[in-house]
Amino acid sequence: MAENATRIKGGRKNTKYFLYIAIVLIATALSLFFALNGQFDEVVESLRTADWRYLLLILGLVFLSYCVDGLIILIFCRLYTRKYKFHQGLAASLVGQFYSNVTPGSSGGQVMQCYTLKSQGVAVSNAASIFVMWFILYQSALIGLDIVAFFFEMDVILSAPNYHIPGTSIYLPMVPLVVIGFLLNISVIFLLVVMSYSHRFHNFIIHYVIGFLGKIHLIKHPDRARESVRIQVENFKIELRRLMSNIPVLILQLVLFLVMLLLRNAVPYFSGLSIGAYEYATKDLFHSIFLAAFHQMVTGLIPLPGSAGISEFFFNALFSTMIPNPTLLASAQIIWRTATFHLMFLVSGLTAALYRSRPKEPMHYANRQTFVDIQLATYEERKKSSDTLFETRQLSRRALQKRIGDSLGKKNKNDTDEIHLPDEVTSFVIETEVKETPKVEPVMEKKAKIKKEKPAKVKKKKTEAPALDDSWEHWDI
Repeated sequence: MAENATRIKGGRKNTKYFLYIAIVLIATALSLFFALNGQFDEVVESLRTADWRYLLLILGLVFLSYCVDGLIILIFCRLYTRKYKFHQGLAASLVGQFYSNVTPGSSGGQVMQCYTLKSQGVAVSNAASIFVMWFILYQSALIGLDIVAFFFEMDVILSAPNYHIPGTSIYLPMVPLVVIGFLLNISVIFLLVVMSYSHRFHNFIIHYVIGFLGKIHLIKHPDRARESVRIQVENFKIELRRLMSNIPVLILQLVLFLVMLLLRNAVPYFSGLSIGAYEYATKDLFHSIFLAAFHQMVTGLIPLPGSAGISEFFFNALFSTMIPNPTLLASAQIIWRTATFHLMFLVSGLTAALYRSRPKEPMHYANRQTFVDIQLATYEERKKSSDTLFETRQLSRRALQKRIGDSLGKKNKNDTDEIHLPDEVTSFVIETEVKETPKVEPVMEKKAKIKKEKPAKVKKKKTEAPALDDSWEHWDI
């Protein structure tokens, strides 16, 4: 009975994810309908005459961005094992993308990537560490790009007009949505950092804020929410410490994340360029990249699977200033969305279904709570490894500083070639030599004894025979 109940429950959860896929397909169809409504022939003609060289470039940019993500995963995995390959990292990136597209708020991508790494031979505890670090660095790179975008495009955003929804009398204010999205992106890292290092603020959020949200029924299960927040804060501290223990890897990964974001945010510009909406200009390229960053801020506010429908709508709202022609704007939107979402949805779906090391766990495990459970189950192991790594790095730095200090020691007054070492170092060297000397001497003595004993035994046997001979000769006489 219990097994049947579990199967029924799992079947219902799987049905929910098939419903999410249906929502993605329906929203995509509706967005295409509104984009082509009244201008079907013009849009089709614009797409037909698009420059194929730019279309290939767009596909190359998208594919290269996933290769960079695969390289990021590869570098993280190489911290734990040398056997991990690049194609495994690329597959893990595609699997995560598929489950992010079919779950609200991209909540299922990381947990299924953990299971993918588990199938590839990486321990679950290490996989959890990898994707917590991935999240920290991704959010940091995203915030950095958002800040730069606000710095260069503040006048454009603040002067952005309200967007008129086609076929209705509704006008949507763009400025508040962009600002709220920007604050939301910053608040994620900001709250984690402050809660990690301020015990008082941590208790305020855990007890009072979550308790208040539970009383007004914005949070259904306050105790579960408290536990989830506590786990995420503790895991943030652990993995941030691990990242700070390896500064070269930290810098390299941040650069790769920025490259990945720039590649994906450049696609809208080349989509417009492919249909002749404007001529190439480097200034306009970066303007488009910053608009794409604002687009990501706004779509993050609405946690629909794959941001289906919402993403197309806000694309038209933000890029209408660059492409005022409605036909060309609709064509650019279709090219951009096909390359970045529809095509990758198909490729990532095939990877998730056919890849040899795909996650074996049921699809209903693809949610944020499962990822929290994995972090909780592996907390002690990851904390121990993080503390050990941090202490080892500290010892390595002290040893390096000590060696540099030794090599830079001053010469004595007689200008001899001797270097005066500090008393602590001298005593350390003397003690080390005294300790190391007995380790060699017993071995040498033992070998010498063995060599002496063997001839002694042979000599004894030779002396016994003449003794018998002498006695017999004596008797003959």
